[in-house]
Amino acid sequence: MYRLFLNHLRRTARASRFVCAVLFCAASGLVPGFGQANASPAPLPMGSSILREHTAEVRRAQRAAYAISDASNGCPVVGSPMLGWPGNLVRHCIYTEGPADDRRTGVVYLLDVEPRVIAQWIETSCRKQMAGISACFATVLRCGGENSGFMFPISGNMMENMNDSPWKNYFFRNGMTVEIDREPNATPNQIPLARQEALAHLPDNRVTSIPSGLLRFWRTLPRQFAKRYPNSGVIPDVNSHIAQQEWLNVARREFLAALKSSTNPLLSAWMAAHPETLRAGECPGDDSP
Repeated sequence: MYRLFLNHLRRTARASRFVCAVLFCAASGLVPGFGQANASPAPLPMGSSILREHTAEVRRAQRAAYAISDASNGCPVVGSPMLGWPGNLVRHCIYTEGPADDRRTGVVYLLDVEPRVIAQWIETSCRKQMAGISACFATVLRCGGENSGFMFPISGNMMENMNDSPWKNYFFRNGMTVEIDREPNATPNQIPLARQEALAHLPDNRVTSIPSGLLRFWRTLPRQFAKRYPNSGVIPDVNSHIAQQEWLNVARREFLAALKSSTNPLLSAWMAAHPETLRAGECPGDDSP
């Protein structure tokens, strides 16, 4: 009986050690299917000094938003839902650019994104995809600013003067350049404001072409998103009307979801497409490694 009792104790001890080991590994994320194994890194606490610093950096970067700083109407909040976007997050900007003798006025509707949200997106993606790269946050922030000035046009005319050329008209929908109602892009003329307003309020199905599908704030392409998230159903190109409408829908859906999250899959897909260039501290071209 005494020997049986000792054997029972040994078996119990071994079982206890096994359970403790599994629980430890699960909590550490070392056992697939348990705990943190497949989860994204937890966001930094709201009061984190790093998050506060990064939020301040994003706020400074957002000052490049010329459609807001150069607006003549103060960019009021729309208030009512617009094209599937909540009206309390959409600002209506009437802004003027160009030299005194060659002014252009544009009408654009911009999504109002809090700097803290953008900071959390970048922090999470950097910790998950580029752990140990100390310059990751600064690089990704710089790339977003250079590409978009941290303006996300849900609709309207986002005029640009690329390479110091004259200001030209570019129509946007859901953060990407589109041709809508066959209104051409890259024209230098002043388009009547009433026409710009009318185009901005047309439904998505009036989009007649999407040149590339490049999506702000960074330069996320549908093929990058499809590769990163193969179960998303995204068509890798925008060569058909169906593919264009799908990418417009995905852009709106993912961006809206990201506003309530510490992660942005659209940013993650872009970073996953350019790991080497970003690790080197450079802003990638669309085909850069």
